[in-house]
Amino acid sequence: MNRIINAIKGRLPAHFSDRMEERIRGLRDFERLEPLDSSALTITCDDSALRDQDIVSVLDAQNLKGLISVSPDLVGTDGYLDYPALRDIQARGHELAFHGNDHAPFTDIHPISKLTDSVADGLSRLRDHGLSAEIVVYPCGNNNRRIRQAVAPFFRAGVSTWFGVNSGQLINRYAIRRVPFGAYASQHAPSERWYQNMIDAALHEPHWIILMLHPGSIEHTTEHTAMLQRLMQYALERGLPVRSVSAHLDALQTALAQGSDQFQAGVS
Repeated sequence: MNRIINAIKGRLPAHFSDRMEERIRGLRDFERLEPLDSSALTITCDDSALRDQDIVSVLDAQNLKGLISVSPDLVGTDGYLDYPALRDIQARGHELAFHGNDHAPFTDIHPISKLTDSVADGLSRLRDHGLSAEIVVYPCGNNNRRIRQAVAPFFRAGVSTWFGVNSGQLINRYAIRRVPFGAYASQHAPSERWYQNMIDAALHEPHWIILMLHPGSIEHTTEHTAMLQRLMQYALERGLPVRSVSAHLDALQTALAQGSDQFQAGVS
């Protein structure tokens, strides 16, 4: 029986139970994202590895901005960016996100007060080094209703590893979906054309495509970086903006405010 249960579990998507809980119990008010009425492509790099600089360089070459997630305990250790490099990346307009202090899954931190203390401490350490982070990228993608409620006061949004393109009207601000690219992507994305199809779909209806990169992994190759550059150019040539997470949230808020102003003008 255990073998059957484990076989079934092995066929379920990652974080299946948490995603089903979200679907069944619905979104709470603080989790609701602004109506998604515009599309964008967002590039995120997890872990702030030294090789994230390769992706930053590709973005800089096209005057585009991405998001780099940071774990304070790892900063400056072997294979990871140090604080001067991170300050330079942020000064060039890229966004930094909090990725837990030591990359331990938030679901492993108990009680919940220990988690909130850890988040507060990590953000304070980043501020002490001249860095800011308005977005949380959950280590290992682990999040649930308890965790989302606990971290919401610290961040304007949370990014998960739940697979998917963000579309429709019910998007969880604190469990935003991503699509793997490069490392960990083989089971989902067999070809460059596959990604292009996502971009093409975003030209016809609102889709927020967030690519999840792990440049520090040996599975991320120079060919992946070259493909990413081509995909960003493909998106730009077709009019799909490439934005950081906060930049697209700002764009959604601006569109919502403009729509409200136009409505008020129409009824006055």
